[in-house]
Amino acid sequence: MTQSLKDSSFNHNDRKDMEDLEKRKTIESFTLMDDIFMRLVFEEKSCTEYVLQVLMNKKSLKVKKQYVQKDLPNLYGHSLLLDCFCEDDQGNLYNIEIQNTSQDAGPKRARYHAALLDIHYLGKGEDFTHLPESYIIFITDKDIFKAKKQLYHIERKIEEIGADFQDGSHILYFNTDCKQDNTLGNLAKDFHRENPEEMQSKILSKRVALLKSRRLDKKGEQKMNLVLEQYRQKAFREGIEEGMEKGMEKGVESGKQRMALLMGILAEKGRVEDIKKAAGDKLYLESLLSEFGL
Repeated sequence: MTQSLKDSSFNHNDRKDMEDLEKRKTIESFTLMDDIFMRLVFEEKSCTEYVLQVLMNKKSLKVKKQYVQKDLPNLYGHSLLLDCFCEDDQGNLYNIEIQNTSQDAGPKRARYHAALLDIHYLGKGEDFTHLPESYIIFITDKDIFKAKKQLYHIERKIEEIGADFQDGSHILYFNTDCKQDNTLGNLAKDFHRENPEEMQSKILSKRVALLKSRRLDKKGEQKMNLVLEQYRQKAFREGIEEGMEKGMEKGVESGKQRMALLMGILAEKGRVEDIKKAAGDKLYLESLLSEFGL
């Protein structure tokens, strides 16, 4: 009986050590391209300010106020939850979004973000001339326009005379897949780096290092645990959707069930990196299914 209790205690401690290890591995794997982690990094205003200074090519730019996960409700249609919304000291508005798929970064999504931003800024009966300059900034994992540019500026034009429409609405796409040896390229590299010591920006590096360290206070630890849980849930949803899609392509109902079971197990164990890797690597997916006897 005593031996059984010892074994039980050992197994419990062993499981906890494994969970802590998986948690640490997941935290260390985060980059600024993970939108949930990026929001936590951007809670430090100086990080948002630095990114905007680089993208806008304006070192004097100062962020006056900002909101992470800003809710823009729409009673008559689709609401939005913005990754980062801020205003500079000149009254210009910025919405920064991490977009890891071409579908999520489509032109009509950018158009809708700009429209809803205008709706929420202009008060009832207020003159349209009070609308500020607004910038929708999509930070993308891939070059969705395939023109090998670092930064794409989208502006409305008057076609017949080739002049700017000057409505104050601007859309920018920052292509982090283009990593040239310049300021924009260095920022693109920083968005993909897991190790803060390898980051070019001291401002971003300091913030990321703190969040990935074991020196967080109780409040910081709670925030990081929330990020982990949100990330697991997101990876779980995406994994199931991926599995269902693959299952339907093959016409095999059991394929959907196996994928759902696998994603549930991996999410429970905190193996987020495995979920991400399995989504794009068929051989790795098969090895995971085999590992858990699925």
